[in-house]
Amino acid sequence: MPQKIRMWEVTPENTLAEVTTSGISLEERLEDWLESDISMLDDNLLVIGRQVTTAFGGKIDLLCLDNSGDTVVVELKKGKTPREVTAQALDYAAWVKDLSLERIREIAAGYPKLGGSLEDAFASRFDQQMPDTLNLNHRSLIVAEQMDDSTERIVRYLSDMNVPVNIATVQHFQDSNGRQMLAQVFLVEPEVAAAKEQATSKTRRPTVDALQTLADGNGIGELYRKVRNGVSGILYPQPATQYVGYNWKRKDGGNRAVLKIDAVPADENGGLRFYIHATRLAEYLGITPEKLETWLPESIEDYAVLGWVVPFEDDGDNPIAWQGVFSTVEEVDRFINRLRAAAGQ
Repeated sequence: MPQKIRMWEVTPENTLAEVTTSGISLEERLEDWLESDISMLDDNLLVIGRQVTTAFGGKIDLLCLDNSGDTVVVELKKGKTPREVTAQALDYAAWVKDLSLERIREIAAGYPKLGGSLEDAFASRFDQQMPDTLNLNHRSLIVAEQMDDSTERIVRYLSDMNVPVNIATVQHFQDSNGRQMLAQVFLVEPEVAAAKEQATSKTRRPTVDALQTLADGNGIGELYRKVRNGVSGILYPQPATQYVGYNWKRKDGGNRAVLKIDAVPADENGGLRFYIHATRLAEYLGITPEKLETWLPESIEDYAVLGWVVPFEDDGDNPIAWQGVFSTVEEVDRFINRLRAAAGQ
């Protein structure tokens, strides 16, 4: 049965007055509203394209990335029949699933409202660096003012079969004072949909444990484990394809990448390659970059911040970053012991 959204206004007399839906053509305005603030559907979305032309000739209303770097197709019903809207969403998903990083960059570069590079926009939206691999998974979201029985049956069936598609019903209300409001409800609760996607995804993002296994297989497991355990409770991991990035959680709620360790050997001699954003880590620990440098192997080299993270304004004009190699357990212990002492651990 199609979901009906109802709202009530609490009056000054402490009674309830139902707020009625307006007679505007919502779907003609909804795409603009969603483009300007996609968080109405999901806090973890970034719009990277509008009316994106596919190789099959269709146009995706809104193409997004979520905070894991996965693609999300947002398609408005816009008067289409049940067969049309579901078929179109699946058709777009079939195209989106094969998008390469380069093609995603091209789409984002052609979207003027992104306001800069894809990396900059991702970092600004989610306050974390963009993963080095995008589009490992994808999903579709159909949006409409009203949804008929047939479309709901089709989408529920697809969801039960673990096809990543959902419906958001959005309705427009206007109260007695003329204030306009939007309300939305999902056909399948987002938490349920996310659990299904995670359980059935053939390609999952690496976990810290999986990368530990990779490091073990590469002969650098002990060094990797010591860094991993040593920074636990101080820095917070963000696994990627062949490395783990570690973030500093600022008091204002933001994240800043400060350390990265590879799960593959530095070279044929082995060793654990690391990257450190010295400006940020020194600030976090309340020390100077010069003191931080004394904790590290002498072989460290300057490293371009742009090659690793997106700079923020509070990094200053010339942020300092280094790369180097931990070759021995003693070198790792020296760094970790001083790090934990400075962090009060």
